[in-house]
Amino acid sequence: MPSCHDMVLLRLILTFALGLLAGSAVACSGEADCAVAGGFYRVFVPTGLKEGERRPAILYFHGYRESAADILARDDIRAIAARERAILVVPQGEGKTWSHPGSPARLRDEFAFSEAVMRDALGRFPIDPKRVLVAGFSQGAAMVWNLRCHQSERFAAFLAIAGTFWLPQPDRCDGPLRPLMQIHGLSDRTVPLAGRAIRGGAFHQGDVFRAVGMLREAGQCRAAGIRAIPEGALTCERMADCGPGGEVAFCLHTGGHDFDPDWLGLGLRFLKHPVGNSAPAQ
Repeated sequence: MPSCHDMVLLRLILTFALGLLAGSAVACSGEADCAVAGGFYRVFVPTGLKEGERRPAILYFHGYRESAADILARDDIRAIAARERAILVVPQGEGKTWSHPGSPARLRDEFAFSEAVMRDALGRFPIDPKRVLVAGFSQGAAMVWNLRCHQSERFAAFLAIAGTFWLPQPDRCDGPLRPLMQIHGLSDRTVPLAGRAIRGGAFHQGDVFRAVGMLREAGQCRAAGIRAIPEGALTCERMADCGPGGEVAFCLHTGGHDFDPDWLGLGLRFLKHPVGNSAPAQ
């Protein structure tokens, strides 16, 4: 049987170890993983935030074969977050891919994982839960569409860049209406606007026009409310005559399968002013 001295020493060791674990959990950052059930994410928090201040956040889903570290290593992406004073939360795709509906991957439950990431991030960082923009590029944009369709109540707005659902595409989305902006290249051959079959037809990327049309119908948007608004290299078709939260912006450019970090800033401004207002997110 251990002596009293041994028991005291053991308790001290356990206390020290638990303190280290707690400290490492709090210290996760752009260069350290934030572990949650099912995986991890990384985060960038701009400097100079006021104590007690809650800021908007971007929950960003990277593209196929990218990683959270790749995204946060980019000075231009961090600069956009710093300029907008927004916290950037970047989940890591298992196997550098996403197991969304229709995906070839079946590595985890992405809805449960996304929920775990946001629950953890909201507990660690000064994020305003009412100002979270879900954004993603390429296959990450498929995650954006699926979260808009299945977990819209958890987020404020959505930004899908060069991607949409994979088949089977749902006929309708559940949950409350939330604004969505779609950005796509007219010459995109990796994820064409009309979709395409991959891996010998075993899997199929969806039709962007159909997805946007589904949301506009759900938002009771009227064709008479369409406005074409230039946004740099983009031409954005915005429908102002929609039900509350049902705004859908469809932005096109002449390029291919492209991503511009400035579009994250555009998405944040759309979060605050979904229809035709480019004031910064404060």
